[in-house]
Amino acid sequence: MAQLSLAELTVRAAAAEEPGFTPATAPKLGGVDPLGLRQVNFDLMDLVFPGLNNVARHVRPFVLVAWAWRRANQLAQSQGRRTIPVDHLRDFVDRVEVIYVWSQLLTDPSADLPGSQVLANLVQAKEWTFGGTAWHNRRQTRRYSTALTAPINYGPALKMLGWVQSHPEHPEVLIPTPVATPALDAFEARITDRLNHPAFSKFGSVTVTAAEARRWSNAWALDSPTKAERDVMNEMLFGAGAPVCRQRGGALMLAAAQYCRTIDVEALRAAMAGPPSRFKPPVSLLDTRQAWRTVQVRQLFRLSLEALLYWILTVLGDTPKSTGALVGSFLGRVPGAKKHATARQWLAAMKPQNTGPTELMAEISTALGSSADDLPKAIIRGIAFCLAEPPEPENIFQRPDRLPVSRARREAQARENGLAKDFIRHVLESWVLAQHVYWSVGRGLADARAQGKTLLRLKVVLDEGGWAPAPGVSAGSVPLPTADRLQTMASLASECGLL
Repeated sequence: MAQLSLAELTVRAAAAEEPGFTPATAPKLGGVDPLGLRQVNFDLMDLVFPGLNNVARHVRPFVLVAWAWRRANQLAQSQGRRTIPVDHLRDFVDRVEVIYVWSQLLTDPSADLPGSQVLANLVQAKEWTFGGTAWHNRRQTRRYSTALTAPINYGPALKMLGWVQSHPEHPEVLIPTPVATPALDAFEARITDRLNHPAFSKFGSVTVTAAEARRWSNAWALDSPTKAERDVMNEMLFGAGAPVCRQRGGALMLAAAQYCRTIDVEALRAAMAGPPSRFKPPVSLLDTRQAWRTVQVRQLFRLSLEALLYWILTVLGDTPKSTGALVGSFLGRVPGAKKHATARQWLAAMKPQNTGPTELMAEISTALGSSADDLPKAIIRGIAFCLAEPPEPENIFQRPDRLPVSRARREAQARENGLAKDFIRHVLESWVLAQHVYWSVGRGLADARAQGKTLLRLKVVLDEGGWAPAPGVSAGSVPLPTADRLQTMASLASECGLL
C-alpha cells in the first residue's frame, strides 16, 4: 500500500466525521548496525586498504565489465549514428554480465560471484531472451544489488582502482582507461569464438541458450585470468599510481605472509596486528602496522558492544529488567568481579595478557556460539583490552556520536576510581542502550522523511518495569566481526601471483 502524503492525510482528517482506527501495520525488522559504530571501522580501513570492499575479490569480473563497456562503445560507434540512448549501452553491459555469471554457475553452482540466488531460475532454463518485460524487470532488480557493477559489489572498485572512468560528456557511460587496455586485449583474444554471436555484436533483444552459455564458460572462467590481466591488476593494486597507504598495506601483508609461511587470512590478520605476534615488519612499515592494529582494536571494540546488546536481549526474556538487574546479572557471570575496590583495578585484572585483538574477537565469537554464561567475561576482556591500548591519533572522521575508542577511554578514566558496577552501568546505559536508541530512532526518522525503508530497528524499549525487548523483536542473528578487506587483498594478490 502506497504511503499517503501529508496533504492527503490532511484532507482525510478534515472530512472525517468520527474517530476511526488506523490500519494494522506489520513492521519489518531490520538494521545491520544497531549501535552506529561501523562507519568508523570502514573509515579506518581506508587508511590501509582504500578503494576496495569485501566482495570484489577476483580479477576476471573487473576485466569483464571494463571489456563489456569497451565493446558497447565500439558497437555504438560502428553504427555511425550521432547519438544513441544510454540505456542501449547499459542493456548491453547488463546482458554480458548476466551471461557471464550464468555460464560460471552452470559449471560451478558455488562460484564466488554475486547473484547466484537471484539467477537460480536462469540456471535451470534451457534458454533466456535478453529483452522484453522479464529482462527489464531482472535488470531493475539487479542494478543496485547483485549486478557486478552494483555499489555493493565491483562497482566502486572498478573506478577507484582505475579500470574504467566516466565519459567526460555522458557521466552514466563508462569508458576503460588506457592502463586497462592490455588486459582487455588479452581477455578478448580468449573469447574470439563468440564475438560474432548477437549477444556480443548487437543491441536489442537477443536469445542465448544454456548450451551456448555452458560452452563459453571455460574460456573466460573466473579462476583463469591471463598474465596480462594479472599484471594490470598488480599495477593497479600496488603500482606507483596506487595510493601510498595501499602500497604499504600490501607490502605489510606480503611480508606477513612470508613470515607466517601461509596465505591463511586469519594468520595474516593476527601477524599484521602486532604483539603478541613476533612478526617484525621493516621499519618503513611500522606506521602501517599501527594503522592496521587500530583497525583491529576498533573491530574488537565494536564487536564487544554489539555482543553486549545481543546478551542483553537474551537475558531480558519476557520480563522487563532494570539497569541495576542487568548490571548484577552481567557481573555475576564474570569471575572475581567483586574482589576489586575500583573499576580501574577490576579492568586491569580483566585485561588479557599475551593476547591480541584478533584472538579476543575469536574468543567473543566462540562465546556467542556457546552460552550466555560465557559471554560477559569475553566481552569485558575485549573492552578492557581496547581501553588499555595506547591512544591513537585523533581522526577527523571519528565523530563522538559514533563512539570512537578515544571517547570511551576518556569516559572510562573519569569513572576509574568508582565501583566496577557503576562503570558497567555506564557501559550498558550509554555505550549500548542509549547508543542503540539514538541511531535506531534517528535512522527511522530519516527514512520516514525521505519515504525510504520501513524498518523497525529499535530492539529494546524502556517499559514501566525496566528494559524490555521491542514488540516482535528477538535477539536476532549473532553479531560478527566486520570484514576488513584483508580477504579481498589476499585473494587478488594470490590471483596476481604475489602470494
